[in-house]
Amino acid sequence: MDLRALEEHAAKVKLRTGIALPKTGKKTVPLARESFVPVIQAEVGTSVPLLVHRYRLLVPVAQIIRDSVQAFRRAVVATNDDIDTIRNALIRHFGGVTVLHLAPAPAFGVGARDPSNVAATLEQNEHVAFEVYAAPLQESDEYFRAIRLELQEALQEGVILIERQQVTLI
Repeated sequence: MDLRALEEHAAKVKLRTGIALPKTGKKTVPLARESFVPVIQAEVGTSVPLLVHRYRLLVPVAQIIRDSVQAFRRAVVATNDDIDTIRNALIRHFGGVTVLHLAPAPAFGVGARDPSNVAATLEQNEHVAFEVYAAPLQESDEYFRAIRLELQEALQEGVILIERQQVTLI
């Protein structure tokens, strides 16, 4: 799994915190790279209530395949390395992530691989959920559209579900 394409969506940056400009009259001020964060990163931890978007990304880790009424097998979709790659990208781009993952997986879903043909493509999956807080910007939506497309291709999944909720952190 290669998530390098997401870097362009996290390339636009903003100052991590406000700075006091020196009274030297200079028109430019040098700032360390560590002074900046991606613009999509929410300002979590402020002393005032903050409106943010919470994204939940559901990644299938296994597909449950029924061979008969009593027999089934578990086919791996996303490996532990894939989960680590996704987690690390979200930490780098959003400053943190919550990963809901218990063995074998906390979420069990049933759905259609092809939403236009539900009856013929119904399947069962185990999922890992990733949650991040993001700035309520169009750029955040674009980031998650890009990760959805990348994961659908890399994992050969018809649909990767991503939810967005508007929440207020207090």
